Amino acid sequence: MIIFKDVSVSFSGQRVLRGVSLHVKSGSITTIVGPSGSGKSTILRVAMGFRTVDSGSVAIDGEDVTSISEKRWTRVRRKMGMVFQHSALFDSLSVVENVGFYPYYVDRLPWRKVREQAMELLSELGLAESANKMPEELSGGMQRRVALARALVYHPKILLYDEPTTGLDPQNSDLVSNMIREANEKFGVTSVVVTHDLQCIHALSDEVVLITGGEGFSIGKPHQLFVATDPRVVDFTQVWRKQMLDYASEMRGETGGAVLPS
Repeated sequence: MIIFKDVSVSFSGQRVLRGVSLHVKSGSITTIVGPSGSGKSTILRVAMGFRTVDSGSVAIDGEDVTSISEKRWTRVRRKMGMVFQHSALFDSLSVVENVGFYPYYVDRLPWRKVREQAMELLSELGLAESANKMPEELSGGMQRRVALARALVYHPKILLYDEPTTGLDPQNSDLVSNMIREANEKFGVTSVVVTHDLQCIHALSDEVVLITGGEGFSIGKPHQLFVATDPRVVDFTQVWRKQMLDYASEMRGETGGAVLPS
Protein backbone atom coordinates (compact mmCIF):
# COMPACT_ATOMS: atom_id res chain seq x y z
CA MET A 1 0.00 0.00 0.00
CA ILE A 2 2.88 2.36 0.86
CA ILE A 3 6.39 1.42 -0.21
CA PHE A 4 9.56 3.44 0.37
CA LYS A 5 12.76 2.14 -1.26
CA ASP A 6 16.05 3.72 -0.15
CA VAL A 7 14.43 7.13 0.33
CA SER A 8 16.74 10.02 1.22
CA VAL A 9 15.55 13.56 1.96
CA SER A 10 17.49 16.73 2.79
CA PHE A 11 16.43 20.10 4.21
CA SER A 12 18.70 23.07 3.52
CA GLY A 13 21.55 20.73 2.74
CA GLN A 14 21.10 18.64 5.88
CA ARG A 15 20.20 14.97 5.40
CA VAL A 16 17.01 14.09 7.31
CA LEU A 17 16.22 10.64 5.90
CA ARG A 18 19.08 8.33 4.89
CA GLY A 19 18.03 5.51 2.61
CA VAL A 20 14.79 4.63 4.44
CA SER A 21 12.90 1.58 3.19
CA LEU A 22 9.52 0.49 4.53
CA HIS A 23 6.52 -1.49 3.37
CA VAL A 24 3.11 -0.69 4.86
CA LYS A 25 0.79 -3.59 4.03
CA SER A 26 -2.80 -3.10 2.98
CA GLY A 27 -5.23 -3.10 5.91
CA SER A 28 -2.48 -2.91 8.53
CA ILE A 29 -1.62 -0.39 11.24
CA THR A 30 2.04 0.54 11.21
CA THR A 31 3.42 2.72 13.99
CA ILE A 32 6.52 4.80 13.39
CA VAL A 33 8.59 5.56 16.48
CA GLY A 34 11.87 7.29 17.14
CA PRO A 35 13.57 10.21 18.88
CA SER A 36 12.40 13.78 18.26
CA GLY A 37 13.89 15.14 15.07
CA SER A 38 14.67 11.70 13.67
CA GLY A 39 12.55 12.16 10.53
CA LYS A 40 9.26 10.49 11.51
CA SER A 41 6.98 13.33 10.40
CA THR A 42 9.06 13.76 7.25
CA ILE A 43 7.94 10.28 6.20
CA LEU A 44 4.31 11.43 6.39
CA ARG A 45 5.11 14.57 4.35
CA VAL A 46 6.81 12.47 1.68
CA ALA A 47 3.87 10.05 1.60
CA MET A 48 1.49 12.99 1.07
CA GLY A 49 3.66 14.53 -1.64
CA PHE A 50 4.50 17.62 0.39
CA ARG A 51 8.22 16.83 0.33
CA THR A 52 10.23 15.59 -2.64
CA VAL A 53 12.95 12.97 -2.26
CA ASP A 54 16.61 13.36 -3.14
CA SER A 55 16.90 9.70 -4.11
CA GLY A 56 14.98 6.46 -3.84
CA SER A 57 11.38 5.77 -4.81
CA VAL A 58 7.89 6.01 -3.28
CA ALA A 59 4.80 4.05 -4.30
CA ILE A 60 1.26 4.69 -3.06
CA ASP A 61 -1.44 2.09 -3.71
CA GLY A 62 0.65 0.48 -6.44
CA GLU A 63 1.53 3.74 -8.21
CA ASP A 64 5.06 5.15 -8.39
CA VAL A 65 4.69 8.76 -7.19
CA THR A 66 8.36 9.64 -6.92
CA SER A 67 8.38 12.18 -9.75
CA ILE A 68 4.75 12.85 -10.60
CA SER A 69 3.34 16.33 -11.22
CA GLU A 70 1.45 18.35 -8.62
CA LYS A 71 -1.72 17.88 -10.68
CA ARG A 72 -1.29 14.09 -10.44
CA TRP A 73 -0.55 14.39 -6.71
CA THR A 74 -3.91 16.08 -6.20
CA ARG A 75 -5.59 12.88 -7.38
CA VAL A 76 -3.28 10.60 -5.35
CA ARG A 77 -3.90 12.61 -2.16
CA ARG A 78 -7.60 11.84 -2.46
CA LYS A 79 -6.65 8.28 -1.50
CA MET A 80 -5.26 9.53 1.81
CA GLY A 81 -6.54 11.29 4.89
CA MET A 82 -4.44 13.07 7.51
CA VAL A 83 -5.19 13.45 11.22
CA PHE A 84 -2.95 16.15 12.59
CA GLN A 85 -1.46 16.60 16.03
CA HIS A 86 -3.89 18.61 18.22
CA SER A 87 -6.69 17.91 15.68
CA ALA A 88 -6.28 21.26 13.81
CA LEU A 89 -10.03 21.91 13.81
CA PHE A 90 -11.43 25.30 12.81
CA ASP A 91 -12.48 26.93 16.09
CA SER A 92 -15.13 29.12 14.45
CA LEU A 93 -16.92 26.22 12.77
CA SER A 94 -19.23 23.64 14.31
CA VAL A 95 -18.40 19.94 14.25
CA VAL A 96 -20.48 19.21 11.15
CA GLU A 97 -19.06 22.30 9.41
CA ASN A 98 -15.52 21.14 10.18
CA VAL A 99 -16.21 17.73 8.67
CA GLY A 100 -17.79 19.20 5.53
CA PHE A 101 -15.30 22.05 5.10
CA TYR A 102 -13.27 20.74 2.15
CA PRO A 103 -16.12 19.33 0.05
CA TYR A 104 -18.04 22.59 0.52
CA TYR A 105 -15.36 25.30 0.34
CA VAL A 106 -12.84 23.57 -1.92
CA ASP A 107 -14.99 21.32 -4.13
CA ARG A 108 -17.93 23.77 -4.07
CA LEU A 109 -20.51 21.03 -3.52
CA PRO A 110 -24.00 22.04 -2.32
CA TRP A 111 -24.14 22.31 1.49
CA ARG A 112 -27.26 20.13 1.64
CA LYS A 113 -25.35 17.24 0.04
CA VAL A 114 -22.18 17.91 2.06
CA ARG A 115 -24.09 18.08 5.35
CA GLU A 116 -25.83 14.77 4.63
CA GLN A 117 -22.49 13.08 3.93
CA ALA A 118 -20.90 14.66 7.02
CA MET A 119 -23.77 13.56 9.25
CA GLU A 120 -23.46 9.98 8.00
CA LEU A 121 -19.81 9.95 9.04
CA LEU A 122 -20.56 11.53 12.39
CA SER A 123 -23.25 8.93 13.03
CA GLU A 124 -20.86 6.08 12.22
CA LEU A 125 -18.31 7.54 14.64
CA GLY A 126 -20.81 8.15 17.43
CA LEU A 127 -20.68 11.93 17.07
CA ALA A 128 -24.12 12.77 15.66
CA GLU A 129 -25.28 14.37 18.92
CA SER A 130 -22.26 16.69 18.82
CA ALA A 131 -22.82 17.87 15.23
CA ASN A 132 -23.75 21.42 16.18
CA LYS A 133 -21.25 21.83 19.01
CA MET A 134 -18.12 23.94 18.70
CA PRO A 135 -14.69 22.29 19.08
CA GLU A 136 -14.06 24.02 22.41
CA GLU A 137 -17.07 22.18 23.85
CA LEU A 138 -15.49 18.77 23.20
CA SER A 139 -12.86 16.81 25.08
CA GLY A 140 -9.47 16.26 23.48
CA GLY A 141 -10.41 12.71 22.58
CA MET A 142 -13.67 13.82 20.95
CA GLN A 143 -11.82 16.50 18.97
CA ARG A 144 -9.52 13.80 17.58
CA ARG A 145 -12.62 11.85 16.59
CA VAL A 146 -13.98 14.85 14.69
CA ALA A 147 -10.60 15.20 12.97
CA LEU A 148 -10.89 11.57 11.92
CA ALA A 149 -14.35 12.19 10.48
CA ARG A 150 -12.96 15.10 8.47
CA ALA A 151 -10.12 12.88 7.19
CA LEU A 152 -12.65 10.21 6.15
CA VAL A 153 -14.87 12.56 4.17
CA TYR A 154 -13.31 11.53 0.81
CA HIS A 155 -13.41 7.80 1.74
CA PRO A 156 -9.61 7.38 1.65
CA LYS A 157 -7.76 4.09 1.44
CA ILE A 158 -4.97 5.32 3.72
CA LEU A 159 -5.03 7.29 6.98
CA LEU A 160 -1.94 9.03 8.33
CA TYR A 161 -1.79 10.13 11.98
CA ASP A 162 0.84 12.55 13.32
CA GLU A 163 1.15 12.10 17.11
CA PRO A 164 -2.64 11.59 17.59
CA THR A 165 -2.48 11.18 21.39
CA THR A 166 -0.22 14.15 22.19
CA GLY A 167 -1.51 16.12 25.16
CA LEU A 168 -4.18 13.59 26.09
CA ASP A 169 -4.62 11.88 29.46
CA PRO A 170 -4.43 8.05 29.54
CA GLN A 171 -8.19 7.64 29.27
CA ASN A 172 -8.52 9.85 26.19
CA SER A 173 -5.36 8.32 24.74
CA ASP A 174 -7.00 4.91 25.01
CA LEU A 175 -10.14 6.28 23.32
CA VAL A 176 -8.07 7.57 20.41
CA SER A 177 -6.26 4.23 20.06
CA ASN A 178 -9.62 2.47 19.94
CA MET A 179 -10.78 5.01 17.37
CA ILE A 180 -7.84 4.26 15.08
CA ARG A 181 -8.38 0.51 15.33
CA GLU A 182 -12.12 0.97 14.77
CA ALA A 183 -11.48 3.06 11.64
CA ASN A 184 -9.27 0.34 10.18
CA GLU A 185 -11.87 -2.33 10.79
CA LYS A 186 -15.01 -0.37 9.90
CA PHE A 187 -13.74 1.57 6.88
CA GLY A 188 -11.14 -0.92 5.62
CA VAL A 189 -8.31 1.59 5.59
CA THR A 190 -4.56 1.22 6.00
CA SER A 191 -3.06 3.34 8.77
CA VAL A 192 0.34 4.82 9.56
CA VAL A 193 0.71 6.30 13.04
CA VAL A 194 3.64 8.44 14.17
CA THR A 195 3.70 8.32 17.96
CA HIS A 196 5.76 8.44 21.16
CA ASP A 197 2.90 6.93 23.18
CA LEU A 198 3.82 3.45 24.42
CA GLN A 199 0.20 2.68 25.29
CA CYS A 200 -0.81 3.59 21.74
CA ILE A 201 2.01 1.52 20.23
CA HIS A 202 0.96 -1.61 22.12
CA ALA A 203 -2.75 -1.12 21.50
CA LEU A 204 -2.46 -0.62 17.76
CA SER A 205 0.64 -1.92 16.07
CA ASP A 206 0.65 -4.69 13.53
CA GLU A 207 4.22 -3.59 12.90
CA VAL A 208 6.58 -1.09 14.52
CA VAL A 209 9.16 0.83 12.49
CA LEU A 210 11.98 2.69 14.23
CA ILE A 211 13.45 5.84 12.70
CA THR A 212 16.68 7.00 14.30
CA GLY A 213 19.42 9.17 12.90
CA GLY A 214 17.44 9.44 9.68
CA GLU A 215 17.63 5.67 9.15
CA GLY A 216 14.70 3.30 9.47
CA PHE A 217 14.15 -0.38 10.04
CA SER A 218 11.31 -2.68 11.01
CA ILE A 219 11.25 -3.93 14.59
CA GLY A 220 8.24 -6.21 14.21
CA LYS A 221 5.54 -6.60 16.86
CA PRO A 222 5.41 -4.14 19.78
CA HIS A 223 6.96 -6.53 22.33
CA GLN A 224 10.12 -6.57 20.21
CA LEU A 225 10.82 -3.06 21.50
CA PHE A 226 11.75 -4.63 24.85
CA VAL A 227 13.48 -7.83 23.81
CA ALA A 228 15.44 -6.69 20.75
CA THR A 229 19.19 -6.54 21.29
CA ASP A 230 19.97 -4.17 18.42
CA PRO A 231 21.84 -1.24 20.03
CA ARG A 232 19.63 1.28 18.24
CA VAL A 233 16.48 -0.24 19.75
CA VAL A 234 18.06 -0.58 23.19
CA ASP A 235 19.19 3.05 23.11
CA PHE A 236 15.76 4.32 22.08
CA THR A 237 13.83 2.22 24.63
CA GLN A 238 16.21 2.42 27.59
CA VAL A 239 13.97 4.78 29.57
CA TRP A 240 10.90 2.60 28.98
CA ARG A 241 12.85 -0.53 29.91
CA LYS A 242 14.10 1.06 33.14
CA GLN A 243 10.59 2.18 34.07
CA MET A 244 9.27 -1.36 33.55
CA LEU A 245 12.08 -2.87 35.62
CA ASP A 246 11.56 -0.32 38.41
CA TYR A 247 7.83 -1.01 38.40
CA ALA A 248 8.34 -4.79 38.51
CA SER A 249 10.83 -4.37 41.37
CA GLU A 250 8.41 -2.24 43.37
CA MET A 251 5.58 -4.69 42.81
CA ARG A 252 7.72 -7.62 43.95
CA GLY A 253 8.64 -5.71 47.09
CA GLU A 254 5.04 -4.96 47.92
CA THR A 255 3.72 -8.46 47.14
CA GLY A 256 6.51 -10.50 48.65
CA GLY A 257 8.02 -11.56 45.34
CA ALA A 258 4.88 -12.07 43.22
CA VAL A 259 4.29 -9.44 40.56
CA LEU A 260 0.64 -10.39 40.17
CA PRO A 261 -1.74 -11.71 42.86
CA SER A 262 -2.46 -15.41 42.64
